[in-house]
Amino acid sequence: MSKVIKKAIVKQIDEKQELIISELIEVFKNINYEVRIEKGSFKGGFCLLREQQIFLLNKNIEPAKKITFLARNLAELGVENIFVKPEIRDIIEKESSK
Repeated sequence: MSKVIKKAIVKQIDEKQELIISELIEVFKNINYEVRIEKGSFKGGFCLLREQQIFLLNKNIEPAKKITFLARNLAELGVENIFVKPEIRDIIEKESSK
């Protein structure tokens, strides 16, 4: 009798989503926030460490959820007065209206 060997599920990386995430992080940097992507039992959020503004993001959440979380928090901060690429601004505005 032969044994069935199951292959490990490999997470596929969506390059478009990763690009959106990096552009959203760049917007945070433009408004003087350091973004840290770390493991833990949290989604993420704002933090103040020795007068440095930090935004934490959980490394293990799905890319689509990272995009949503980043965009919603940017909408809370308000990015009206800085330049943001039109497609990124659309994502932020879409999340702010939810």
